[in-house]
Amino acid sequence: MRLSFSTLACVGWDLATIVRLAREWGYDGVELRVADDEAVHPALSQTERKNVRRLFTRNKLAIPCLAAYTRFAFSEPERRQENIIALKQVIDLAHDLEAPYVRTFGANVDWPVDRENLARWIADGLVAVDDYATKRGVRVLLENHDLLSSGHAVRQVFDLAGPISAGVLWDVKHSLREGEAVTATLQKVGALIHHIHLKDWLVVPGLGQDRLVLLGAGALPLETIVEYLQVIGYRGFLSLEWEKRWHPGIEDSYIAIYQYIQKIKPLL
Repeated sequence: MRLSFSTLACVGWDLATIVRLAREWGYDGVELRVADDEAVHPALSQTERKNVRRLFTRNKLAIPCLAAYTRFAFSEPERRQENIIALKQVIDLAHDLEAPYVRTFGANVDWPVDRENLARWIADGLVAVDDYATKRGVRVLLENHDLLSSGHAVRQVFDLAGPISAGVLWDVKHSLREGEAVTATLQKVGALIHHIHLKDWLVVPGLGQDRLVLLGAGALPLETIVEYLQVIGYRGFLSLEWEKRWHPGIEDSYIAIYQYIQKIKPLL
């Protein structure tokens, strides 16, 4: 297994700094968040894309995954089509940056959705981009998130989609907070997992939401997860998703990223 961190942690950092720290601290790669306010986005020119790829190659770092923000749980076909077009743009970007995976979401927990059609809409979205992604050497990964936080819910989508190349990005916190045991998640979607998000948290009564904490300081059963992944032969990345952009009050990203690799590397 290899180690990376998501640039979701790197608010205000330039790409050169991110790459330098990743190299100096012993990371194998950096997962790049794709958004207009980030250094990497679909509007980059071909020259800019080559420069990004060159920066990572020169520093012997992989780009394991591009994190897109597309979703397909819309009742309106035109909105689903907008997200298909947007996801194809990120697939093109991934091809140019030699990133093997692109993350997509399925649904947002705040949207009023027709739950009977939810899985079908998402499955149709994955099918719609599958051939496009395959021809470009990219695999789309559906993250368990929001209304699809459990492996059980994600499995339903893939059962509807049929045989496609898409896989799963497993956010371990999401499935555990949904009440699904690690073994249950792996039983449902273990063979589909190609990339993993890790973060630790505490459930503090009265706080109103989980508090993200440094790895090993919270509820994440890290050693158990690593052991199970070794059993199933997982060889992908374990990527720290330190949500500094969404939660500015959590520990400084500089500390969290450094501490993550110090904590987890001895277990691998």
